[in-house]
Amino acid sequence: MSYLASNLKRLGRELSSTPLPELPSRLAAIARPKIWRLTEEAAFRSGAGSMLARRYRGPGIVLMFHEIHHDVDAELRTGCGAPQLERIILAVRAQGRDILSIPDALERLKQGDPRPFAVLTFDDAYRDNRTRALPVLERHQAPMTLFVPTGMIERNLYAWWLALREVLKVRDSVDIEAMEQRFETPDLASKAAAMRQVTSWIGTEQSRADALQPLFTANRVDMADLIDRHAMTASELKEFSAHPLVSIGAHTQSHRFLSSLSDEEVKEEFSSNKSYLENLVEQPVEHLAYPYGTEPACGQREADHAAEAGFMASFTTRPGQLFQEHLQHLQLLPRIDVGYAPQTASALDSRLSGLHRLMTTGFGNPVASLT
Repeated sequence: MSYLASNLKRLGRELSSTPLPELPSRLAAIARPKIWRLTEEAAFRSGAGSMLARRYRGPGIVLMFHEIHHDVDAELRTGCGAPQLERIILAVRAQGRDILSIPDALERLKQGDPRPFAVLTFDDAYRDNRTRALPVLERHQAPMTLFVPTGMIERNLYAWWLALREVLKVRDSVDIEAMEQRFETPDLASKAAAMRQVTSWIGTEQSRADALQPLFTANRVDMADLIDRHAMTASELKEFSAHPLVSIGAHTQSHRFLSSLSDEEVKEEFSSNKSYLENLVEQPVEHLAYPYGTEPACGQREADHAAEAGFMASFTTRPGQLFQEHLQHLQLLPRIDVGYAPQTASALDSRLSGLHRLMTTGFGNPVASLT
């Protein structure tokens, strides 16, 4: 069955089980992303997107990736493949952007009229960043920063997103008791949709992520073994960090939602992660990426603690490009997710051109910042 056909079948099942009073809101939720994609496609084909978004295009752009899969469908389209990474690098270069390390990028941003640039970042220290991403980066001589949580290397992280994917991959129906919902997941479309819905339900509430633990226990998910299958070991990370194209950044100790933690807990998340990584790779760790990175997940409090911990710059996942104004807000820098699949040419162009920021903010401030 084709992906489109399975999507239509899943949609029919979902709508048939939706209570009548909830049907309008459910239809609106389904329609919004489709309208968004159609808008991006029309803007891309007409060339209007680039003109409309000119004000939203900054000198720099920071791009975010996670896993680089061999088979994106087998992993429920939660990452992207090496060909997509290469396509993005080529698209960035076609825009006339140099690909720089974070220190070089920030130094260039200080210039009055800097040549355009891009920064490539990868989160969580997945082993495939080493085996699949690095050969692409070497081919194009493109530097990258890897943001590493301590718990991923020590195998004691609560990687709920990996565990949820593992359950969905093998089950044809899944009960999420905390949501009071059953997901019928017989095919790729329904499994990927369930992954998105549960992740959206969790939002930035650590308690909701924790509420999935009984599901993982019932399905005999061994978290340490699961992480070991996907993440680098300490020795692999140390070897990886010695590569001339690779820099290591911090990503907290436990990868929890920082907004759910106390001030002292946030400080410990930063300082312990920084110390652990510096001792392991034997080089300074001066940059941080906040887990999740959305406005509800981290804000000015976390930015203040990041500066206090000694980080030179810290990155969110607030979509937007880099402007000189960001030099006044180095602990809340924007970053754009391009490491998802499937990805159309229009969706990528929207993010690289600035149209995505324009649409996200409704013609709001081009400079992504909380202050």
